[in-house]
Amino acid sequence: MNYLDLFLGIALLVSYVLLFYNYHLTGRKALLYYSLAWLSLAVPVFSADRGVYIVGLAFFSAFLWAGNVEAIDELTLNDETARSLLYLSILPVLMVFLFYPEHETSTSVLLGLWIVLSAVLLAMYGGRVLTPMAVLQGFLGVVVALSGLIPFFRLRLVPAFIGVVLAFESIRTFLRTSFVGDFSICSIKDVSLDEKPGLFMVQSLPEDVLSSALVFSRVPRDVPNWFWITTVHDERAISPTNLPKILDMAVKFMKEAEEAGKKPIIVIDGLDYLVLENGFSSVLKFLSALRDYALIHGATVFIVGSDNFLSERERKLLRNILGEGNA
Repeated sequence: MNYLDLFLGIALLVSYVLLFYNYHLTGRKALLYYSLAWLSLAVPVFSADRGVYIVGLAFFSAFLWAGNVEAIDELTLNDETARSLLYLSILPVLMVFLFYPEHETSTSVLLGLWIVLSAVLLAMYGGRVLTPMAVLQGFLGVVVALSGLIPFFRLRLVPAFIGVVLAFESIRTFLRTSFVGDFSICSIKDVSLDEKPGLFMVQSLPEDVLSSALVFSRVPRDVPNWFWITTVHDERAISPTNLPKILDMAVKFMKEAEEAGKKPIIVIDGLDYLVLENGFSSVLKFLSALRDYALIHGATVFIVGSDNFLSERERKLLRNILGEGNA
């Protein structure tokens, strides 16, 4: 083993540790699968055996698929579909048992194509924030597929190097989209609401509701549980394109408030800004998932403002996921 092998192997192991640690901090299951993926890719780097490399690559492909499915599921909350897709993660391992070593070239090509398919899935349904990860995954898949056809790509260091870059991009992405901190649950007061749990659009809200809610607003305010939606870098700022982080924060707030026996209230001010930055389709998926989580945890989510900036078709789609008071 040369120093480059050792460096890449250690880098992949460090990626595993960082991803698993972030899973421990955030509880996001996608991080658990991603950490196991990079552990699977790290082990073969320390072995000269081609069979160990192929088996490790198969488990990497399987866990990568599972991680992508979980990452998408966090945004869509479609447990039934996610469960069905998770079952498919066993396919890369089956490919190795069925085709290797008799058909080594075919095995490499199939594993590479599986990684590309995982990347396409993430690109299509993961949203803008996860796109860089999807691009790197697709590139890695192409390299793995070519390794069965072109001698240069059979060097394990090539996919290992791309894997290291992808690992650190994954860590960076999930650090950006995860909330690690505490909410001021003690500041939540008992507020009488006419609305049942769900998603509602209102023109304005009284101050007592705002002071007891988790608020995402275009207007900054130095009060507990208030976050500024902006591209400006600030301690209590959140990017308008970081919908996964807003969802992660909202769900954690719902859970903490529910556990404390408080009524979870979420307020989003600036729907037009979110649509401008993300597109209507992405925002609709985000709000649909937020509505579903609200129903699960007995939370009420208010969208403050008007939907007049939307087309008639978009307004109908939005009102389909709103509570009865907005029908």
